[in-house]
Amino acid sequence: MSLTLDSPHTIDPSTLRRALGRIPTSVSVVTAAGDDGPIGMTVGSLTSVSSDPPLVAFFALASSHTFTQLRTVDHFCINVLAEDQGEMCFGFASRNGAKFDIGRWERCCSDAPRVHGAAAWIECTRESVFEAGDHLGMMGRVSHVEYSDNRPLVFHRGKLSRLHPGATRDISTTRLDWWAL
Repeated sequence: MSLTLDSPHTIDPSTLRRALGRIPTSVSVVTAAGDDGPIGMTVGSLTSVSSDPPLVAFFALASSHTFTQLRTVDHFCINVLAEDQGEMCFGFASRNGAKFDIGRWERCCSDAPRVHGAAAWIECTRESVFEAGDHLGMMGRVSHVEYSDNRPLVFHRGKLSRLHPGATRDISTTRLDWWAL
């Protein structure tokens, strides 16, 4: 499928979504301790912003009820889901239901809920909330980070996916040595 660009306004949103769906993304659940109890939502837009200072960001629809609550908290935890946590992805993407009945939870340093068995946990202090088209972004300053050996859950071409075990082999390189895991 190709797309011809005559002007900035001729991009078909569904074609753009399908093209961008070819980019695998991590699946995370962002959580916080709200005034009325725990808050959480699934995001597939986590990105590293800076290592000095340590900043990350994620995006949500501007109309999201859960994001309306999350954007007011001072601290939040990004739970990077492991490949066996697909049910949690769907549960936290839903508007209804007892989200925190899925999985085993504990409190992290900032009192935000942290799910047991995730691939990584990134605790943040809210740095800013900003407009990004029909979405809002939230940038956080990383205050604490941990990771496990669990492989991450991946979203690709509209479906939850798993990395192939062979995809994690070591490849000798000089250009990516800075990204040592």
